[in-house]
Amino acid sequence: MFCMECGTKNAETSKFCKKCGHPLSVPDTASGAAPAVPDAAPAAPDAASPVPASSQSQSSAPASGVPAVPLPSMPAAANASATSGAAIGSEEDAAASAAGSDAGSDAAPASPASGASSAAAATKALPKKTMMIIAAVVAVALVVCGGAFVTYRAGIWGAKVVPNVEEFQPPAGQKLTANIVAKQLNDSGIKTEVKKVYSGKSKGEFAGLDGVKSGDRVQSGQTVTVNESMGPGVPKGTVGKQATAVVNTLKDMGATVKYRQIVVNDTSKYKAGEVVATSPDDGDALTDDYDGTINVGVATKGDGVGYDLLGMDKDKAKSELESQGYSVTLKPHFSSKQYLGKISYADPAFGTPLESGDSVTLYYGVDSSQVKTLFTTTMSGQKVMANPGDFLTGRYCKAGSSDCFTLGLETQGSSGFEYLYNLADDSDTDRMLTASRSYQSFGVAPGTEDDGLLINGDTGAFELFTLASAMGGLYCGDETMGDSPGVSCVNGQKVMNSGSSAQSGLTQRMDSFYTYFPVGSDVKSVESSGYFDADALAKAKKEKAVDTSRPFIVMRDKSLYSKSQTEISRTQWAENPFLPANPKAAQKTESVKMKPAPSNASAYYLVEAGGASVDWESLNDADINQGASSSKSSTSSDSDSKSTTSGADAASAKIFAELAGSQYAFAETGDGSAYATMTLKSDGTFSGTTDEADLSSGASVAEAPRKQTRFSGRFSSAKAGDNGTYTLQCDASAFKIDDSAKAIQAGFDPCATFTAYPAGTSASTFGSGAQTVLRNRGEWESGPKDWLIVNMGVADESIPGTYERIEK
Repeated sequence: MFCMECGTKNAETSKFCKKCGHPLSVPDTASGAAPAVPDAAPAAPDAASPVPASSQSQSSAPASGVPAVPLPSMPAAANASATSGAAIGSEEDAAASAAGSDAGSDAAPASPASGASSAAAATKALPKKTMMIIAAVVAVALVVCGGAFVTYRAGIWGAKVVPNVEEFQPPAGQKLTANIVAKQLNDSGIKTEVKKVYSGKSKGEFAGLDGVKSGDRVQSGQTVTVNESMGPGVPKGTVGKQATAVVNTLKDMGATVKYRQIVVNDTSKYKAGEVVATSPDDGDALTDDYDGTINVGVATKGDGVGYDLLGMDKDKAKSELESQGYSVTLKPHFSSKQYLGKISYADPAFGTPLESGDSVTLYYGVDSSQVKTLFTTTMSGQKVMANPGDFLTGRYCKAGSSDCFTLGLETQGSSGFEYLYNLADDSDTDRMLTASRSYQSFGVAPGTEDDGLLINGDTGAFELFTLASAMGGLYCGDETMGDSPGVSCVNGQKVMNSGSSAQSGLTQRMDSFYTYFPVGSDVKSVESSGYFDADALAKAKKEKAVDTSRPFIVMRDKSLYSKSQTEISRTQWAENPFLPANPKAAQKTESVKMKPAPSNASAYYLVEAGGASVDWESLNDADINQGASSSKSSTSSDSDSKSTTSGADAASAKIFAELAGSQYAFAETGDGSAYATMTLKSDGTFSGTTDEADLSSGASVAEAPRKQTRFSGRFSSAKAGDNGTYTLQCDASAFKIDDSAKAIQAGFDPCATFTAYPAGTSASTFGSGAQTVLRNRGEWESGPKDWLIVNMGVADESIPGTYERIEK
């Protein structure tokens, strides 16, 4: 049965509603018992309430032919028709009661049966009224709930809706910055934080939301991350991912992205297709130093200087390469603590493919305990001070900064000796770096005598300074005085044999000066010795401490000194005040203290591993599908509109292998005053050096100082031409040279189309410029003796790059 109170269906035997507890009991008609009613005062029957005729006619025929039995009369409960507390009989009971009344008397007064009939009528009306009430309540609930849902979705209460931030309007003339977006979200009740990320947008611009999007709901107290662009760069965590997983991120940086194959010998350490190095390094910004290009090194199983050699025990690495047929040399190099006794650098660089029999130099890490050993050499059986060598080369950068410089070796003169330079400096002789005051000879071995320089002490630190500084740092006008005998400075002009002892216009100038701290150096002892300016040291002590687990350099900062401290007028030669005081000097000069002092903010750390350990231009392209990209993210050159993210095709690779040579030579003149050499590898990459005599001093070609300029690049394709020739396409975007003015001397201006001619090609085949080169080489009649590669983009009357292979 159904509860008349709440409408719930219950079992027929139930006495109370299982939901609301309302009584469900009915009169027991078989026993004649009256239905239970609440205690109330009895009321007289309502004589004025006759039974409706319609009810009488419907009840005149007893159910199932059974005669109607009149029920005993009883008073009706007060308000029985209106109360829901009284038990109400069934319709059959009402019908039987009506039949009994008819049998007793035609004019009988209203009996209890008539009250029951009224109650029955009320009972029929009650469900409709209840349902109407229920319907009304439901309707109101729906309206309330619907309104609540709409207002909830609108963010008026509860969780907040993230608006379409792209529609936020910045102030007139300004770009939409992350701070503007964060403020407008805060004003709408959404808590925010700003995170700096790399993107193709300018610094400070809004670069999207992290983890949510417009239309999403955020709960009260939830923080939304607003990305602020730091400009383009390599996001932290790029290294270690599969290259295909970083394509979409990098192609939106607004930079040229080049994917390169980095050889690995053991794919258990680096999986094929994994990003193992980048340039800029993982987590670094794309600064002007990188020419708008991001290089991505992709692990490729192959033969060569595997990137997995980095960090390997030096003896094990040597053994592994030798077992592959390579000639290996081990050399020391200052390194961070993690690479002591392990491989930290290689030449050719890590990831470079090699051919059987090639030579490799592996550099293993050493610390301050090897300083005196590395700076000592033997000449004529005597130990002397050695020049700074390749144990110092590399890129040095401030922590988290693009403020960097590179120490590298340059060849001076025809002797072939290499000297250390800051490669951002001129390669003039007086700019080479030394660690000794003895500039005319190698000097005594370090530690032999105390001349005030750190290298002769026991701290493990040492200084590097220019040869000009070692010679006193004296300038006449803008020219170094050097040690030229008989030369005077008169009114700022160098005069030969002037006969005057008075000097005018002579100054001593502060020059480049570097204090080098290998791992293991006693930094505190240097600090406590009074080496650094007291104020500079006090300032450094308030900053983050320097990381002594890495080699670092403190470079003198001229901006921290007044002009009177950086340029001192002289009337004669004097000890250089910009070097540490020499206790042995006959003439005492007050030394200018070093600024800044060591701290994490002032130190230039040696950059190891990552992009700095890779020669990107010597690597083959990796076949990575970058999808559709803009012209900025394409790696195509003007002369090759197809994407160069794939390596050379099979036909080109075969030609490059045939042309490969360890040395090609190009002599623009016949007297040796200017020439260039180049190595061409079987993958089409090349690297070389121009060599030019400086004849301005009047010295002969043989005795004149010489200047070298390095260059590198790649031929992107090769195809067969007529009469056994090959046409090579030079990739202009890949060509690099230390001094762009020397590109003509290198023979690569322009870097476009070249033709390779086989040995014996008739001289008449070439233009007049190439013919001049053949005459200089004595090959006018015979033609070239081996492959001759000629730059076809140079006019006939000029001398083009004309390289002949002289060593395979």
